[in-house]
Amino acid sequence: MKSRWSRKQIRAARQTPLRPVIEGLGYRLKPRRDGNYETIGLANEVIVKDHYWVSTGDGMAGNAIDFLVNVEGMTFAKAMELLAS
Repeated sequence: MKSRWSRKQIRAARQTPLRPVIEGLGYRLKPRRDGNYETIGLANEVIVKDHYWVSTGDGMAGNAIDFLVNVEGMTFAKAMELLAS
């Protein structure tokens, strides 16, 4: 089965800066040291920097796609639609 998105599109989605994505979902970000941000409003503490995030509560981490799939509960297809737009 051929993917709806090219490798280039998926790579670009993974590199999407997370701050605007997370703020667009309605969360607030609190600045921390070294260019990190804490996401306010999630059950677990999530720290964001550039295009990477980590949950200090359960150790989950990843890129923009991973955040939308694992934290927001989106399907991969829905996450790609949001990031590719």
